[in-house]
Amino acid sequence: MELQFATLDVFTSTRMQGNPLAVVSVPAALQDRLPQAAKQKIAREFNLSETVFLHEAAADGNRSERRVDIFTTEQEIPFAGHPTIGTAVLARYYLHPHVDTLVTKAGPIGLVPQDGRRIRAKIPHNVHLHANTLADVIIGSGSGTGEEDYPGLSPVPEIRAAELAAPVFSVVRGMTFVLVRLPSLGLLGRVTEAARLDFAGLPKPLLDEAWRDSFVCRYYYVDVDPDKEDGEGEEGREGARHIRTRMVELGFEDPATGSAASALASYLTLKEGRKGEGTNRFRLTQGVEMGRRSDISVDTTTRETSDGVELVDLWLGGTAVVVMKGSLTVDV
Repeated sequence: MELQFATLDVFTSTRMQGNPLAVVSVPAALQDRLPQAAKQKIAREFNLSETVFLHEAAADGNRSERRVDIFTTEQEIPFAGHPTIGTAVLARYYLHPHVDTLVTKAGPIGLVPQDGRRIRAKIPHNVHLHANTLADVIIGSGSGTGEEDYPGLSPVPEIRAAELAAPVFSVVRGMTFVLVRLPSLGLLGRVTEAARLDFAGLPKPLLDEAWRDSFVCRYYYVDVDPDKEDGEGEEGREGARHIRTRMVELGFEDPATGSAASALASYLTLKEGRKGEGTNRFRLTQGVEMGRRSDISVDTTTRETSDGVELVDLWLGGTAVVVMKGSLTVDV
């Protein structure tokens, strides 16, 4: 079986910046012949943080939407941000200009094209703040292992303390982030990918019971002054909260993590958002420390309810640029 693919650098308009992504096109006639196990092997072959399988519509199908499957090198995931934006740019601007919806395992994602080959994607969300922190399950577990010796936590005391106290937040079922706020860019620069925290092997479950079947990782962030931030991320500067981020987990650093950015913006909106209806704008820069700057925009809308502020809409924005095109041969 031969399949066409493209790679893109996402959340950037400059090649060799942003986050690389592979998108494999699967013709309708071959979809029943390409099992999920084969897709997982292909994702391992590309060895990128995510690989997307873009399923072509059947002749009698809905031509305005496309079903996508998203794989890391280890597992299929229901949603991820840079695969959404990269696939949307490829579909909308290069392959299928009429496509306005990507259907993920987390739900349909509406696409709104913008100037400069940007995409604004309406993200399905089912947000949840978990009861436990890492401190609750490590220090309070009675395991006898002190925080200084616990494998995978930062060796830097200030960072480790922030990791232990950080809120644990899901943006959809299956995608969860430990949102670690740091006080300075200096500390953000000292985050290391050398140690991997085994979330599945924690002394006690970190996630609430109904949410435990989930990808989990740490997402570090620092609020920054936009006037001191240089780069291409000029879109929507005014009135936005500017944040520098890093996602260092799984033994490597991710140049851009749209799902984590969406989770962080959702959490900050609900925790710190103003009462009443309104729009909150976030501009996040990631990948600077590893030389692959990525510029991510997230907008949230809210409304006031009897229980407080409710998240209504979640929009993820960015652009992407095609780097490679080719074909791959699969034995199935």
